[in-house]
Amino acid sequence: MKKMKVNLDKKVASSYEIYIGSGITDRIGLMIAKNHPAERYVIITDSNVGVLHGEAFIGVLQALGKKADIIAFPAGEQSKGIQTALEIVGKMLALGIDRKAVLIALGGGVVGDMAGFVASLYMRSLPYIQVPTSLIAQVDSSIGG
Repeated sequence: MKKMKVNLDKKVASSYEIYIGSGITDRIGLMIAKNHPAERYVIITDSNVGVLHGEAFIGVLQALGKKADIIAFPAGEQSKGIQTALEIVGKMLALGIDRKAVLIALGGGVVGDMAGFVASLYMRSLPYIQVPTSLIAQVDSSIGG
């Protein structure tokens, strides 16, 4: 796995590190728990990625003793809208998610867009981490997008 710092012309706080690798589901959960400690993690994903990687990802966080939940929505561009965002927010409220949580976007572009939007809405903004699973999401929306 490679690590790279994205230096932005803005404040130092706006710069961030990215990790690039293949087959790193187990390690990425460990890295998130270590570098972004939180009382709780919420993985937001779609129905396709959730089946492929969701349970393994949440399992790593739970094995580390972290509270973690997964919220999946139907895959596809048609899910990218306010109704899906409201459904995710409703599930987060039902789970009792508070401002001490970190959201994790696990998936492609639609997932990253939805998780970022929900993170900005929920309790006046929560931190979130993008874990892009498609090339388009990696280059178009998650890294500096």
